[in-house]
Amino acid sequence: MWLDIGMATITVYFAEVCGLCHKTMDWMRDNDIPFEAKEIIYDKEADAFVDSENTREMYARVGSEVDFVPQIFINERHIPGYRKLEPMIESGEIFDILKAEGIGKEPAEDG
Repeated sequence: MWLDIGMATITVYFAEVCGLCHKTMDWMRDNDIPFEAKEIIYDKEADAFVDSENTREMYARVGSEVDFVPQIFINERHIPGYRKLEPMIESGEIFDILKAEGIGKEPAEDG
């Protein structure tokens, strides 16, 4: 049995055309990690993200313009992309970060 130890403040900025974005969000869903998904529209012809409230917000949180998604925020801790997230998943580090940020699960006492 598992007991929630905190409310998620996780944001994933994603583009519908991005396979690694969907992989990120699928992993979170599979691990019962609640998150907010904010879509960034990609204009293939311009090879750029479309200017929008979500795009401007993502740039502001990252601190500069970026040309890839997903951009993941756990509270204000930034993980720039799935390629940074993947080794954190494999090592278990992501669960330590979630716990340190007050997000995650702890085993509950059986009873």
